[in-house]
Amino acid sequence: MFTMASEEIPLALKNAVLLARIIDELHEANEKLELLVNLNRKLLDAQKGSLQKTDSKRKPSQDFKLAPDVVALLSLPMSLRKTVMVLYKLEKATAKDIANETKRLRAVESASANQLVRLGYLKKKREGRDVYFYIQPQPEIKE
Repeated sequence: MFTMASEEIPLALKNAVLLARIIDELHEANEKLELLVNLNRKLLDAQKGSLQKTDSKRKPSQDFKLAPDVVALLSLPMSLRKTVMVLYKLEKATAKDIANETKRLRAVESASANQLVRLGYLKKKREGRDVYFYIQPQPEIKE
């Protein structure tokens, strides 16, 4: 006959309670992510609708930009997300310009921006001695 020591029962019970709490937290996180995905879908639908309303002979306003993909930005670590958000503000900037906005070291911003280039979120081009990072314009949505 198998018997458990008196100390193992509370530990097993603690583990079960902890596991149940983790499962509940994961369910809550999944619900919040689903809300974000639905919100992103609604934003994209609204943007498509506003683009369709523009006259086909006229080009959409140069000021109109598609909002960053919420889910894509949320999937990035906070350090990279901060760099991307600064570039949405500045449009085109060197690592030094980005560092001035984020109050981080230029080398840190350079490494972050180059990582975002490798991930495909940013583009870069050299102008003289300076390297500029920018977000590639998204193609017009046609339906």
